[in-house]
Amino acid sequence: ASFLDSIKFDDLSASFKTDSHDPGVQRLHQELNEAITKLRSSRQEKDSEYLFYKNIVMHVGIGLIIFKEETGKIEIFNSAARKLLRINRAETVQDLKEVSDMLVNVFIRLRTGGRELIRLKVGEDFIQLSIYAIELTLRGENLKLISIQNIQSELEEKEMEAWQNLVRVLTHEIM
Repeated sequence: ASFLDSIKFDDLSASFKTDSHDPGVQRLHQELNEAITKLRSSRQEKDSEYLFYKNIVMHVGIGLIIFKEETGKIEIFNSAARKLLRINRAETVQDLKEVSDMLVNVFIRLRTGGRELIRLKVGEDFIQLSIYAIELTLRGENLKLISIQNIQSELEEKEMEAWQNLVRVLTHEIM
């Protein structure tokens, strides 16, 4: 019963004495101790994997925001997203309205595979963002993963390339 209680209440610190005079009880206690040790080891592996993947998500170069669709509660808000939006803390998606109402509306409106380009004024700068959404279900809860990328530099590069092509064509035509 205490073994089942320790599993039920997620307390894997229990151990059973193996100094009984009855060999059947002694064997049972050894097996229960081994089972608890394996459960504890498995839990530690899952916790370390979770931290590993969470660290990867937090340090990836693309802005990522994961929130619950029903409540808008933000589960993950990585450093790249904080840097892009120039906001340090947000508990819910609605907290991002201080950056832009339009941004929040896009986050809520986009469905899986949806992509949108928006231009925002963040601080003194204008940035062009590419926003992509994926809807997920985790343990019965609907989540939305939003990726945000600043494509301003790519757009400027393409614009410069277009100007250079135009000048080349005009120069050719003038000559």
